[in-house]
Amino acid sequence: MSEAVPEAQSLGSGVHLVPAPLPFKSPQWVNTYAIEADGGLLLLDCGTDWEAGRQALRDGFRRLGLDEAQVHTLVVSHLHPDHVGMSARLVGELGCRFVMHERAAQLVSRYNDTPGYVERLLRIGSAHGVPARLLDSVTEDLATRPGYMPMIEPPDHTVLDGDTIDLGAGRWLEVIHTPGHEQSHICLRDSRTGVFFSGDHVLPRISPVIMWDEGLEDPLGSYLTSLERLLGMELKLTYPAHGTLIERGDERARQILLHHDRRLLDMAELVSSHDSTAWDVMVESFRPNLTPIEARLAFLETVSHLEHLRATGRLNTEQRDGVVVFRR
Repeated sequence: MSEAVPEAQSLGSGVHLVPAPLPFKSPQWVNTYAIEADGGLLLLDCGTDWEAGRQALRDGFRRLGLDEAQVHTLVVSHLHPDHVGMSARLVGELGCRFVMHERAAQLVSRYNDTPGYVERLLRIGSAHGVPARLLDSVTEDLATRPGYMPMIEPPDHTVLDGDTIDLGAGRWLEVIHTPGHEQSHICLRDSRTGVFFSGDHVLPRISPVIMWDEGLEDPLGSYLTSLERLLGMELKLTYPAHGTLIERGDERARQILLHHDRRLLDMAELVSSHDSTAWDVMVESFRPNLTPIEARLAFLETVSHLEHLRATGRLNTEQRDGVVVFRR
C-alpha cells in the first residue's frame, strides 16, 4: 500500500525537511533538507528530475516561508538519480554552487553513460549465471534512459573526508566519506547540534542496496567498514534520506550490521550445501515474483555478499563454462 508523501516541516535549529516524491514504487520519496546558512540556504539532496518533484520543492519552500532564490549551495550525498537527478536543473535555475565528494566528479561520465551501464550489467549477469532470456529483457528494459535521469554536470566544488562546509556563525557541516552503497557517498554532521545527516548510509527500516559493479573489489566490505566507523561517533538524532527520522543512529547502524551478518551466514550455508552461482543463491535468498528492477537489485546485492565471503576467505570460486561458481 502506498504511503502519502509527508508535508514539509521545520525541524528546529535552522533545518527544514522538504520531502520530494520519486517516480517509482520504492522508495516513494527522498528527504531533502534546507539548512539556514550565512547568505541564504544550503540544500542537501534534490531528488529526480521530474515535474512532481520540482513542484514539491517549490511548494515545500513556500509552506515553510523560505525563498528558493536564497539557495546558494546544493550538496548531494551520492551519485544516484533519486539524490542527484535534479542537480543540473537546480543549478541552472538557482545559480547555486554544486558540491559532492571528489570521487563523484570522477564518476559523472560513468553515471551519464547508459549504454556502458547496460553492457556492464550484461557482463556481470552472464558471468554469474543469469539465464539468457532474462539478460535479453535487461537490454530491452534499460535501452532508453529515463526522462527523470537526464545527463548531469560534474560538481563545481568537491570535498573529501574530514572537510567542513561552512554555515557561518561558527557552525559547519563535517564531511564523512562513507563508501559502500555508492563510491562517493558522504554523510554530514552538524557541528552545533550533533545531528547526523546519513543520506542512504543509515536508513530507518531497510538496509540500502549494496550493488556489485565492475572495478569494485568489495563494496559490501567498504559499506560494513563505513558503518563500523560510525559506531565510534556515538550517533544520536539522525536525519536519513528516506523514511522517518532516527532517534539513535548508532543503534540503527548496529542493527544493519547484524542484518548483513545474518545474510552472509545464510548465503554461506546455501553454498555449503551445494556449489552455486550468484543467480542460484539470489533465487533461494529472496522472495519470488520480484519485479524486473527488484530482481536486478537483489542479484547485484547477492553478488556483493558472495564476493565479500570470497574476499574474507569464507568461500572459493571457480570458472565453469565461463560462469563463476561459489563453493566452500
